[in-house]
Amino acid sequence: MTFSAAELRAAVEAASDWGTYVTVHAYTPEAIQRAIKAGVKCIEHGSSMDDASAQKMADAGVWLSPQPFPEEIAEVFPRGSAQWQKAQEIIAGPDKTYRLAIKHKLKTAFGTDILFSSELAQRQGKLLASLARRYPPAQVLVMATGKNGELLKLSGRRNPYGGELGVVRAGALADLIPVDGNPLQDSAPVANPEKISC
Repeated sequence: MTFSAAELRAAVEAASDWGTYVTVHAYTPEAIQRAIKAGVKCIEHGSSMDDASAQKMADAGVWLSPQPFPEEIAEVFPRGSAQWQKAQEIIAGPDKTYRLAIKHKLKTAFGTDILFSSELAQRQGKLLASLARRYPPAQVLVMATGKNGELLKLSGRRNPYGGELGVVRAGALADLIPVDGNPLQDSAPVANPEKISC
């Protein structure tokens, strides 16, 4: 529990005044439920989410962005340390989080926190493709494209892109990346960025 209820409400109010929204990193059921009550629009991670928290998210229409981590991320801590142990819990958390997201039909986006290591950033495609264990490949692709576009639209006047996101049509903003294979039927092509056929 990093922020008090009053602090979260103040952040939500300030964001609303600017025509945008608040998303929070929240791991525990208590943190998730406090954030929902304050009016946040998206929970990131949710690694220790429980049924009650997932139901509250569904009822409030709050988005979930589980932000899975690759196992290597824990190696920045000394093996066996308290931080390393905590990282193991966080890395394992998305399995349960995704199960609850499916059960409660949560609006789910895809993203990662592996932005600061060029080596680990190469793993983003593999993390996305790994979701095919839980979702049909077409749904995985929609989660990382159209659904992410829907979530970004919540930024309203603060939208840095100045155009329509998450769709492929005239006037919309999109990066189209040709791959070898059909990612609507098989997520493997997005796991191997070195095989992108441009």
